[in-house]
Amino acid sequence: MSIFHRGTTPAPATSGPSDPQSSRRQLTHIAAGTLLQGAVTGSTELLIEGQIQGEVRVDATVTVGIEGIVEGPVAAPVVRISGRVTGNVAASDRVEVAASGILEGDIAAPRIVIAEGAFFKGRVEMRGKPSLSPAPTSS
Repeated sequence: MSIFHRGTTPAPATSGPSDPQSSRRQLTHIAAGTLLQGAVTGSTELLIEGQIQGEVRVDATVTVGIEGIVEGPVAAPVVRISGRVTGNVAASDRVEVAASGILEGDIAAPRIVIAEGAFFKGRVEMRGKPSLSPAPTSS
């Protein structure tokens, strides 16, 4: 029995032209009942339904499932939390904490969504994306 699974899954349906290569996405799955200790890094989407004790740094979406637990910092473009995260979360795009989510740590991201019913204990730093034009100056 495998403790984690890495494979391809169909991408969500989108409107517009279909490209066979882009219709599948890579996903690494940390299954329920699995405990990983140490740093987890990679470039494919990560679904955590087990437990990770250590840093998670991924160049794709990180999803902590309802039964998922992360004890350590998480950094990714998009972080979705439906389970428990104890550690700081940094995202270059957005952080989403679902109603079932528990986050004990600071958030740093340009967009943050915390659903009604979610538990959050920490600080929020909304880092804006850099402006393409300079701010107007007053004389």
